[in-house]
Parts: sequence; structure tokens; C-alpha cells
Amino acid sequence: MSAGGPNRLALHAVHAAHGAEFAAHAGWLLPETYGDAEGEYGRLRAHAAACDRSERTRLMVSGTDAALALGAVFGPAAAELEEGRATRAAALDGAGRIADLALVARTGGIAWAVMGEPGRGAVTAGLLEAARGPGHDLRVEDRTATTCLIAIAGPAAAETVAKGVHEALPARLPALHALPFEFHGYRALAVRASDLGEDGFELMTAPPVAEHLLGLLAEAGAPPAGFRAREIARIETGVPAFTPDLETGLTPAATGLAAALGRPDEPAARTLAALLFEGRATPPAGTPALADGEVAGELRSCARSFALDAAAGLAILNREHARPGTKLSVGGEPALVARSPLYRRRNT
Repeated sequence: MSAGGPNRLALHAVHAAHGAEFAAHAGWLLPETYGDAEGEYGRLRAHAAACDRSERTRLMVSGTDAALALGAVFGPAAAELEEGRATRAAALDGAGRIADLALVARTGGIAWAVMGEPGRGAVTAGLLEAARGPGHDLRVEDRTATTCLIAIAGPAAAETVAKGVHEALPARLPALHALPFEFHGYRALAVRASDLGEDGFELMTAPPVAEHLLGLLAEAGAPPAGFRAREIARIETGVPAFTPDLETGLTPAATGLAAALGRPDEPAARTLAALLFEGRATPPAGTPALADGEVAGELRSCARSFALDAAAGLAILNREHARPGTKLSVGGEPALVARSPLYRRRNT
């Protein structure tokens, strides 16, 4: 966070030149939309869109004992990754609550990339350093300020990457695989993953290359999409973000993602549930969710879904009120607990 306000992306001026309207999210000034949020969302769902996700933290972890530290912080799934593989993982604090959600990729024999939630880099780096044993060989470097992270998502993501980045890249990258490669003379890292309910790729590279990359992807059929479009897709998919979904303190079991995150699954008093509203109103995070007039939990994420023509959200609810079909009132708006994901591609 700078003294003058939220952090700015390295490509802020590039986005502004393309007509971006900006808004602050999790300490960053991000492109909210490029003037047509519904069109940007539609391209993401129907073809492909590129998103600058450089607000996410990027740690490079290396050393002969790095796997031990990664295992202590993120669990065995991260520690046991084979070279060229990636996994979704959760870093836990001392109380077992999620401190960071990250995409962990083993990029070399003793080298890993950890792509985490905005603003959580220092916390995760501290957890890794605290896991360092006496005399251990471990290096943790924060590359958030010196790199960019460009995501491509959509049913045509592979076709777009083949046209705009490298024709052989999709075939060499099955889901949750990682590959360091050279792009226009710069080192880059590609991971095949997306949290938007679509096929996708995450590309980590230097800022000058990222600017060129956005142009090539637009020419290949994937123009940029702003935060609003990808936030709608994230909520529809049921994927939590640290801010606002997890910052109040949730365990992996409470998110419903324990198995996917390689963590023990056990009953939780509170759970994260998907909500579908009757109308388009989007109450703010923290709005109480009422069941029969009694507080059953609180809303966290919420956005109007263009595909559903209604507001969709994620709420932390008492377990007894989190069953699909439960009727709630949130800020005076009728809502229904729904099965996640709220959006399902018809041809899958």
C-alpha cells in the first residue's frame, strides 16, 4: 500500500489507455471494466478473455529444504508435487484458519512458484520462514513488484494461447501443470489453471512482456476483461477469495474445499454457501443473513450475474441454515441457498 492510496498495477497506464475504469479492491486499484462489463463477461463465458491479475502475490521458493517448508505451511499436496505439476493449496495460521489460498507450482528440481491472494504475500512468506529448520537451505523471494500475472480464461483459452503465445503450449500443459518457457527473450512461467469455471492459463512474466502479451491475446480473440466480469465468474463458480470471504476466519472444512485443498474434512459450525437472490440488488459484505427473522450468518461476496439475471453471492452461514433450498433474507432481499457452482457450462 502506498502512502497516497491503493497500489497500482505495473500496467496501470496501459489499462487506462484502453479505456479502463478503475476501482479499489483488496488494496489495489484495478480495472473494474473497459466500458462494457456485460460484454467482457460474455466473452469470458463464450470464447476467451484476458485478465491482468498482477494484484495476486508471487513468491519464488527454492532450496534443498524448500519442500519441507512448503509441506509445513501448505500441507503434503504441495510438498509432494512432481516437477512440472501444480496444485491448489491453503496456508493455515496457528488456529487452523486459512491465511492464504494459493496456486503452488513446482517449476524446477528445487524451485516452486506460489501465487497467492492479494496482500497475503508477507503473511505467507513469514509462515514459510517460520517453518525453516536449523541450518535449512531455503530462499523465499517476493516477485510481486517485479513481475506481472496475466490470466486467459474461457472455452477457447487453449486456442487463444496457441495463436497468441505459442502453438505448442496448450498441448504441453494438461490441467494443473506448469512450464517455464522463453517468450520474446524473457523467461516466463505458464500454469494451466483457472478459478472462473473455465479452461484457463496463468502466465507470469516481466511487465514489458506482459504489455505485449495483452496485445497479442487481444489480436488472437481474447480482449481484456475487468474485475467485475471475473468477480461474477468467480462467485458463480463458488471459489472464495480471501477478501471478503475468508478474512473473518474460516477453516478449509468450512469452505467446503477441504478435499480439493488436501486438508482434513470435518464438520464445521459455520460453512461458506452459495446464495441466489430473487432480484438484482447486491447487498454489501457483512450484511446479516436472516432465517425466520433470526441471524443465520452474513453475506460476504455478492455481484449481479449477467447469465442468471439475478444477484449471486457467497455467505458464511450456520451449518443448519446452509442446506440448499433454505430461504433467507439479506438486507431485506429474498435469497435462496443454492448448490454450487451456480453456473454450469452446458456442454460439460
